[in-house]
Amino acid sequence: MIEIKIIAEFGVKEDQAEAFKSMLASALVETRSFEGCKSVDIFEDQEKSIFYALSNWSSHSDYDKYLTWRTEQGIGDLLSPMLEGGFPEGLVVRKVEKVDI
Repeated sequence: MIEIKIIAEFGVKEDQAEAFKSMLASALVETRSFEGCKSVDIFEDQEKSIFYALSNWSSHSDYDKYLTWRTEQGIGDLLSPMLEGGFPEGLVVRKVEKVDI
C-alpha cells in the first residue's frame, strides 16, 4: 500500500504565532476527522516562526478533496493575515510518498 504524506509549511508572522496556533487547534479537529486522513502532526521551528503540518492520507484524491473543502470554507481568508506574504504565498505544500530503500 502506498503511504501518502503531505508536508505543509506555514510561514507565520511572528506577532501572529499564538493566533495561528489557536486557529490550528480548532481546525485540526475537522481535519483529523476528514475522510482519508490517517493522522496530522504539527511541528514548530525553534528558530523561525515556521510551522509544519505532517499528515498521512489514504490517497492523493482524499487529500485533494480535503483541500477543495478547506478552500470552499474560506481557509485562505483566515490564513492570509497570519502568513508572511499572505495566502497562498506564505504556504508551501508538498505531496510525498515513502520510498523503500
